[in-house]
Amino acid sequence: MILHMPGTAPALLSKTALADRADALLPEYREIIGSILPEAGFGGIWESEMFLFYAAVKPFAPKQILESGRARGKSTLILARCFADARIISIEYDRQSENAAAAEAKLKSERNVELLYGDSREILPQRLQPGDAVLIDGPKDFRALKLALDLLRTGKPCAVFVHDFPPNSPQRKFVERNWPNAFFGDDPLFQRFQSLDNERDPRPNPQRRYGIFACLPRPVSLSYWQIRIRLFFAAW
Repeated sequence: MILHMPGTAPALLSKTALADRADALLPEYREIIGSILPEAGFGGIWESEMFLFYAAVKPFAPKQILESGRARGKSTLILARCFADARIISIEYDRQSENAAAAEAKLKSERNVELLYGDSREILPQRLQPGDAVLIDGPKDFRALKLALDLLRTGKPCAVFVHDFPPNSPQRKFVERNWPNAFFGDDPLFQRFQSLDNERDPRPNPQRRYGIFACLPRPVSLSYWQIRIRLFFAAW
């Protein structure tokens, strides 16, 4: 199965297109997250990172967003508020963790959110619908890439974002070599939006760690099996 033909990359999902429209969307996003209490110091995905997901996905107006890995539920809550007309299906692996209880309490009033527990590698393919946007923050590393590739192979997602792709990490090097139309959240085009985190982080002199999103548009340059074999050997 070939996932890409030259020239078919969707114009809406490129880093330049995203950067061009992001400034117009920023006031709306800032107003939406203004109703969400800051929660710095617990890790997870920062507001500026979630803004990139919002700016990338909003033009597609997805009816459903799939989230894999919600931790304390901050990213889930942002999705619920930013995409109020979409169904947010959020999967977390460990039902017994302290984070699970915190997320359930935070999200109990969000009517467009469905909280599930289990293995995302089994659940996401079953729940994926045409036009869905996908955010993967667990599993990690090459397991996350395998899941993203399996979802993209269906041709259904409008976009897939995968978290935790710092520079020089093995998973990032693999994407840089094999996904020519992918881009990353630490691109200089997006650095100005980190001002959102300054507003949302009440700690004095914070040392913020960014997991960094990889945005994987639907087309890739190789056949499914070519990139799947390369992924197997890279992980091995």
